[in-house]
Amino acid sequence: MKRLIAVAHMVVAFVRQRWGKHPGSRAELLMLQQRRLVRFLCQDLGAVPFYATEERHTLDALPIVDKATMLAAFDRFNRYGITHAQALAAAERAEAGGTLELPAGLTAGFSSGTSGARGVFLVSPRERGTWAGLLLATVLSPSSLRQLLLPWAPRLRVVFFLRANSALYTTVNGWRLRLEWLSLTLPAAEQCARLQTLDPQILVAPASVLGTLARAQAAGQLAIQPRQVISVAEVLEDDDVRAVEQAWGKLPAQLYQCTEGFLGASCEAGHLHLNEEHLLIEPEWLDSARTRFRPLVTDFTRRSQAFVRFRLDDVLRPLLNPCPCGRPSLALARIEGRSDDRLWLPDGTGCLQPVFPDALRHAIARAQAGWPVEAALQDYRLEQQGVLWLLRTRPALSKEHLFAIEQALHDTCSDAGLLAPKIESVSWANEPATAKRRRIRCVQMPLTQNDALACAS
Repeated sequence: MKRLIAVAHMVVAFVRQRWGKHPGSRAELLMLQQRRLVRFLCQDLGAVPFYATEERHTLDALPIVDKATMLAAFDRFNRYGITHAQALAAAERAEAGGTLELPAGLTAGFSSGTSGARGVFLVSPRERGTWAGLLLATVLSPSSLRQLLLPWAPRLRVVFFLRANSALYTTVNGWRLRLEWLSLTLPAAEQCARLQTLDPQILVAPASVLGTLARAQAAGQLAIQPRQVISVAEVLEDDDVRAVEQAWGKLPAQLYQCTEGFLGASCEAGHLHLNEEHLLIEPEWLDSARTRFRPLVTDFTRRSQAFVRFRLDDVLRPLLNPCPCGRPSLALARIEGRSDDRLWLPDGTGCLQPVFPDALRHAIARAQAGWPVEAALQDYRLEQQGVLWLLRTRPALSKEHLFAIEQALHDTCSDAGLLAPKIESVSWANEPATAKRRRIRCVQMPLTQNDALACAS
């Protein structure tokens, strides 16, 4: 019965998203968003205990919520009183292939945990179906859609790599869709062998996995020709984009989703658009020029567990010019990572200022100009420990090439009016296969005589 409910809502959501009428302008989009917001606040949110006594006539009257707040009062953020311990137990049982009954047919699942701490979420059969329908309608290319809908065509083959399978993904597995999950923990040789056998028409994986598979294809260790390549779960780096384009001749699409919902997808022009018909995203600007923001997410489609003004740690950079595709939803130049992907350095007055990861990525790429192919970096990590930046590279670099990268990083910081960091090269350390790649990360900010938060713009 739960599956029938999910499938029915999947079909409805798919048809509306793919062929329904959508706002043609930014003004129309904001009007639609406001209508859905008012209906959600007045009709749905009051059933969630945390908001039952809150003033709900305007969104800005409600408190901003973060992950720690929700975990501490998990049973008050869902309308069924399910505790964090109950949700964890159900999610762990689901990962092991079993089931643990929750009220109203709810399903519990884990986020992949960029920060290392797994989040847990609840979804109803209706929400699972809506999610699946929106996702399929958004990402399927015309040729993939034709194959899905034509009853005499073979089933559409989809392979996705993630840490664990989920009922969210198996919702879309059925008569016309053959969906296969492969674990990130598989050895690389076995990943390639399994992928070769499955021969997917749509390949979905974290960006770092796509890059690895594309390089395996270029090296003759893999021979597949996916129709669509979709990046999820990690920041899509330029080197992985180039590897995918060289291996399979197509630009990888991006899906932006997490515990908090289906947040966005890339258009045909390659820009990621936020899912503003079903979400309201308030920007918390991180700089005075308003070039980067941290999003506060309010999801109109979630009723079992409320995500209202939920602060994400992601840093988003909006596209400065209108997207060529013409869609009115906000387009992003890129997702730069988490808030703690920013590094910090003092300026001439001793105040700490942020160094955004995009500037550091460009510096490292610029330093490699003219290097022979065999010397190019396959991967790197840059980690801030106070006044010290630890640089790990794979493969290990010669002194000349290491100096070039250090100089490029110093120049980037100096050009921004910041004191150059001390950079130390350390040996490469492998991370667990299930860990999200985070190339740039601040573990500890430098100590200064001034208050870092008061100084930072």
